[in-house]
Amino acid sequence: MQKTLFEIVNEVQDEATFIAFLSALRQDRQAHADEWQQDSIDSFLEAAADWGRESVDGLIHYEKPDNPWKRCAQIMYMGKIYE
Repeated sequence: MQKTLFEIVNEVQDEATFIAFLSALRQDRQAHADEWQQDSIDSFLEAAADWGRESVDGLIHYEKPDNPWKRCAQIMYMGKIYE
């Protein structure tokens, strides 16, 4: 059974798993573009940065990880869905 992008982002621990996540993110965009809130790299990066700023101290249902690789992956993942 193939892992979801959400599962993959939560497995990021180091450089190698971050790069694997980036590959999975690209594949997700190709296969499921209709599920993405953003339709350009500009809007994707803007959404990721906005969410990153909003969550710098954590959120009600989000505890910021200590691992910087995981944090970066989560910021990139949220670029897909953050409005």
